[in-house]
Amino acid sequence: MYCIYNEVKELNLEKARVCVQDRLKYIGEQVYPSLFDITRVKHSTKEARDYLADEGNAGVSASAILVSSPMVKMAANIYIHVNRPKNPTLMFTNQAEAVAWLEQFKR
Repeated sequence: MYCIYNEVKELNLEKARVCVQDRLKYIGEQVYPSLFDITRVKHSTKEARDYLADEGNAGVSASAILVSSPMVKMAANIYIHVNRPKNPTLMFTNQAEAVAWLEQFKR
C-alpha cells in the first residue's frame, strides 16, 4: 500500500482519523505493508501521532515512512521512538529502499 499525504501544515487528530478511515475503506479487511509518504506534511500534533501509532495502524503490517526535510525527519523520529507504533516502522529518505524493506512483510 502506498499512501501519499497531501500538503498539510498541521496533521491533527481529526485529519489523521480521516486519512485512516479513507485507507480502511479502500483496503477493507486486508492487511498490507505500507509506505507512507509524509514529505509534504509540515507538522503533526502529539494526539495525531498517538492515534496513528495505535488505532491508526489498523490494516498495516509494517510502515515505511518516507521523509525529506529535516523537520519531517525529526517528527518521524519522534513518532518512531516516542509514540512507538505497534508494528515494525522505519524512516526512509529513498522510496526504493523503503519498498525493498517492506518486501519482507508481504504475506
